[in-house]
Amino acid sequence: RIRNDAARIMSASGKMRERLDDLLNLARAGRIANPTEAISLTPLAEEARGLCEGGLAAAGVTLRIEPGMPEVLVDRVRFVEVFQNLIENAIKFTPGRPLPLVEIGVRQDGTQRTFFVKDNGIGIPTRFHDRVFGLFDKLDPRTEGSGVGLAVVRRIVEVHGGRVWIESDGEGHGTTICFTLP
Repeated sequence: RIRNDAARIMSASGKMRERLDDLLNLARAGRIANPTEAISLTPLAEEARGLCEGGLAAAGVTLRIEPGMPEVLVDRVRFVEVFQNLIENAIKFTPGRPLPLVEIGVRQDGTQRTFFVKDNGIGIPTRFHDRVFGLFDKLDPRTEGSGVGLAVVRRIVEVHGGRVWIESDGEGHGTTICFTLP
């Protein structure tokens, strides 16, 4: 019994450490830590692809990144983190889909450029679109992670003067996470 209790305590303390690390990461995301630079988002997405290579391969997910996305003024390190979180999130929710695909690109919405990370995964019902950006708020508690990734994405985009939102026609229709930057 003592061993079981000790194992539960160790497990709980490991989870607590993970949450504290995630909170620290979220606090850091609330500011621009590095000098901003004018850079196309394409090489930042490519750098994030390299960081996610193992997960992409293990899940059999194809990642397409639009070449020549426009330049924006961003903290390079933070935006690699944005793309890494969005790619990892997409990988998590495309298992079992035929030909799992994640696309990163930009579209013109009137006078505004909208950047996006789109997957053909399980989709998100409309009633949960705002909830997924909440701290530690996971729609499926069985999935890996602590539920902080999208909160970090939102914080980084907003610190850069942008806005982030979800587009999805619901379950089975994939998810597109969109953001704008000035």
